[in-house]
Amino acid sequence: MLIKVSGGTPVNGDETLCATCSHSRITRGLRLEEELVLCHAAPMETIRITFKVTSCTEYVDGREPSYHELLERAWILRPGSSRRPAGFVRANELHYEELARPSKKL
Repeated sequence: MLIKVSGGTPVNGDETLCATCSHSRITRGLRLEEELVLCHAAPMETIRITFKVTSCTEYVDGREPSYHELLERAWILRPGSSRRPAGFVRANELHYEELARPSKKL
């Protein structure tokens, strides 16, 4: 009979979440056991992590683009006016005032 336990003991070979978290700073030495992990998730405080982290409430995936990076890549629908037709423009082509202006509700 096979019993599967969900959420049981994590496998020891798994990579720590700190390796991809944008709040962490990892310093490694020459030997495998020479590793210093510092967490900057708490405001005004740095915490030293001495174990492999498998779950964290403050985890932010550093591999994902930030909101600002997404906005730079975005295509924005500009409404038409008497001077120009409606159409999509790149966000980096807009002036700061146009980006800061709230969109009108329909």
